[in-house]
Amino acid sequence: MHNEYLKGALLTALGVTILSFDALLIRLIDAHSFGLIFWRGSLLSLVVYIWCKTYRPANRILQLDAAMLRSAILFAISSFSFVTAIKITSVANVLVIISATPMVSAVLAHIFLKERSPPITWIAIFICMGGIIWVLRDGWHSGKMLGDVFAVLCCLGISAKFVNDRHARSRDMTPALILAGIIMAVIAAGFANPFILAPRDWLWIIALCVVVLPAAFILITLGPMRIPAAEVSMMMLLETALGPLWVWLILNEVPPTSTLQGGSVVIFTLLTHSLLRWRRQP
Repeated sequence: MHNEYLKGALLTALGVTILSFDALLIRLIDAHSFGLIFWRGSLLSLVVYIWCKTYRPANRILQLDAAMLRSAILFAISSFSFVTAIKITSVANVLVIISATPMVSAVLAHIFLKERSPPITWIAIFICMGGIIWVLRDGWHSGKMLGDVFAVLCCLGISAKFVNDRHARSRDMTPALILAGIIMAVIAAGFANPFILAPRDWLWIIALCVVVLPAAFILITLGPMRIPAAEVSMMMLLETALGPLWVWLILNEVPPTSTLQGGSVVIFTLLTHSLLRWRRQP
């Protein structure tokens, strides 16, 4: 396997595994959504800034060009949507819906980057979409459709970010997370008092915003520099399997039957696709 492809795959897989704890920690935090988003943004910015100054001291931190601004805004949109969706619908539903990012990324990359995904990737995407549609049918009957809508918006935002970062793969887009966090914190501060938190919430917020999010998104941001955007998004499906598992084990939130069925189709397709792509790499 090509060294750069392997490095991109490993970076992304590790980042997604760390990120799979995101939904559980959001559920453990009782704070208002905007209060959580404030700390999610401000602490993420701080940690990523420290990381950039430590490991890339010679590089200019922020280059406020169009690519950097797009990456930051798209990440902020996806973060707002993700936190809101997790608060009002089931974790499994949110993560399965977000797993639609491969389809959206492949379409956007085809349109804007002229990047052609192999037929096997398109077949996998459409099978995954069938599983996601099966999951969505539960929302119409459970009264949680608004949460599903926010999950769809998160999917669109993160897909567009992947494609944007892939287009700018000649440079490190990690500093865009600093700007994204600032945008999130400034907007959220206008809607909630982020300093009114239960003592236990501080522990979970530090774990989420200082450890999980910076580590995960630094790794995931580096992935598109080495592998196609659609394949980065395919690896994001790992969160669909692991995220509900942690919530199930810790909070005893059992996913709906349709979510388990559709999610199983998505995960099996992901594993099969990854195996076939691995075997075809030169």
